Amino acid sequence: MIPGGVRRDIKEEDIPFLSKGLDEAERKIDMVTKAVLDDPVLAARLKGVGILSREDAINYCAVGPTARASGIPIDVRRDDPYAAYDLVDWKIITQEEGDVFAKVVVRLLECFESIKIIRQCLKMLRTVKGEIAAKVKEIPPGEGIGRHEAPRGEVFHYVRSDGSNRPVRLKVRAPTYVNLPTCKATVPGESVADAAIILAAIDPCYCCTERIVTINKRTGQRELNGQDLLRLSRKKTEKICKNMGRRNV
Repeated sequence: MIPGGVRRDIKEEDIPFLSKGLDEAERKIDMVTKAVLDDPVLAARLKGVGILSREDAINYCAVGPTARASGIPIDVRRDDPYAAYDLVDWKIITQEEGDVFAKVVVRLLECFESIKIIRQCLKMLRTVKGEIAAKVKEIPPGEGIGRHEAPRGEVFHYVRSDGSNRPVRLKVRAPTYVNLPTCKATVPGESVADAAIILAAIDPCYCCTERIVTINKRTGQRELNGQDLLRLSRKKTEKICKNMGRRNV
């Protein structure tokens, strides 16, 4: 990878191979999507859990699938197009419920939109002649910003240059920085067994956050680690399966 995209164009003979791979990926994603949407256990486990209202999503400045699952149709690729996104046709996937299940649905359906975009790009590449690599010139003194839509949502870069080949200042705001605080709205009132899936629903990227503390006013303080949360989450899922007469998933 280099500034501007990729170093070289793909060969004409590579396009059928990539198209075949997209067909296979689409088939498998479709299979998974149908399995998820039609599974009563997943519905019972995920629907109505960790709801992020549209108002809370706006107040916390949520981005990406986290915001779109709460009915907010935002996407930098459409709102502030870059690269070739203004040349391809695709739609923003949204859900209104704002719960864990809605976030799962948004991510699954967005996979089909990604495939649609890639197919259009492959078609356009057949008509593009010449080198596609960006010509990066010497960076003059100054500053600038960049906004891009990452899988988790908008990622923001700020860079300042003094004219040398090393930036004076670089600041990155990743999507998790604004999505993680939404847990203040989605976690209260839920069971500890649901904490793991509520956190996982925003697809967080963070370090050194593997422990939480629950406080019982009568007995004192007790510490739960990540494995404890997973155990409680699985236990609740097993209980739902048992009540529905289903095998554990």
